[in-house]
Amino acid sequence: MAYNLQSLITILQEILDPQQTRWYFDRNTPQLRTLLHKAESLQQILEKPSLNNIPSNLESRIRDVSYKAEDIIESNMVQLLSTRRGGRLTFSTPYLHRVLQQLDSATEQVVKTISTGLSSSSGASSSHDLHQAIQQLESIKLVEVEEIKIPAGAPLSSSKSDLVGVDADLLQLKDRLTNMQTKLQIIPITGMGGIGKSTLARNLYDDQLIITHFDYRGWAAISQLPNMRDILLSLLRLPNGKIDDELNGCNENELKDILYKRLLGRRYMIVLDDIWSTKFWDEIRMYFPDNNDRSRIMITTRESDVAQYIANSKSMHHDMQLLNMSASWDLLRQTVFGEDDCPLELQEIGTKIASDCGGLPLAIHVIGGLLSKVERSIDVWEHLSTNVKDSIVKSQERFSNIFSLSYNHLPIYLKPCFLYMGAFPEDYEIKGSRLMSLWIAEGFVKSNGNKSLEEVAKDYLKVLVERNLLWVR
Repeated sequence: MAYNLQSLITILQEILDPQQTRWYFDRNTPQLRTLLHKAESLQQILEKPSLNNIPSNLESRIRDVSYKAEDIIESNMVQLLSTRRGGRLTFSTPYLHRVLQQLDSATEQVVKTISTGLSSSSGASSSHDLHQAIQQLESIKLVEVEEIKIPAGAPLSSSKSDLVGVDADLLQLKDRLTNMQTKLQIIPITGMGGIGKSTLARNLYDDQLIITHFDYRGWAAISQLPNMRDILLSLLRLPNGKIDDELNGCNENELKDILYKRLLGRRYMIVLDDIWSTKFWDEIRMYFPDNNDRSRIMITTRESDVAQYIANSKSMHHDMQLLNMSASWDLLRQTVFGEDDCPLELQEIGTKIASDCGGLPLAIHVIGGLLSKVERSIDVWEHLSTNVKDSIVKSQERFSNIFSLSYNHLPIYLKPCFLYMGAFPEDYEIKGSRLMSLWIAEGFVKSNGNKSLEEVAKDYLKVLVERNLLWVR
């Protein structure tokens, strides 16, 4: 979307840094500065709160243009580096012309679309923003014409969550995990996506009673495309989460043998989270020995037939239910206000929003993260209530719609950081420090002058976690 302008801006700022000595531009410097000013101005316009609802097709157009601009600049830099080693390099003017033509076309589309979209809107603020936006864009266009002499051309969770409405589930499952049945038991937790299966399993896994009851515990996320070696390494992690160095050098068959020997003769609890097929189970089941010592394997799956196959009995399922209205409101209230009380004037609309989430804990958490960041007024909450209802009711893609709703309300500078998570596989764990470094390397992080890039990236990460869009393990 439009957020990609920040990456382009970062590249240009680095190239134009007066302290750098690698690049020499000569006459191209004014052209590069014009390009930078145009991108910065467009970025500032798109960041205006009153212009928050930019049509998706326009965002896509800006995204494509900024990608092309980056590709032109970076490919030219790579080509120059590969053909001329050492010394200072010069950009050729045609490349810069192409970049400016592309961005100029996007600029015209922005003015046209914003003018059309805001002409019928009420309020002096929007009109003022529109007038200011057009003035900014047109002034930069004049600078471009004066300096370059070319016409306009063609055209991505929060920390451990409080569980609400599942006290009975916790007690029942805790009893099944610690009862006197000596034979190895398989305990499936089933239910629709987003209902809280993994959260429930994680709370049981980390429960102090469970920790002391079992000699060995292991957790692995399976997902739709299971990687057997990664799963085995995850199950063989030390209590501190680290993996022995010698294990990294073992092949898959060696890891299977190590897992079997490590579990043999010990009372263990294994959690296989998010299983989608029976094929994976058939491949790994033989490496879980039945020690006749009250060991347990807990699985989570949204596929009832998979659970029935693994447990060999449908009666063994623990099927999670949707939250009732009272529990939904309790969870939403805790997510938004924490230990504080909800203002009386927001309770009625808040209860309605919770109800419209359909009893889905994931939806409630995400919407709660959004509500915690917007103005706490009846007007704002009623507007969001309409959006929530439209996103959830009669929708087969309720989670995609809920995340889209939350994404659309993100500040523009946070959108690339959130969408960047799509580069990783499902259930992938990544260190926060590495994620922040990748954001910085991609040019998504903008320094405000008072903080380092690392400090700003940490603030970005914190906000996404507070909005329940990233899950902290």
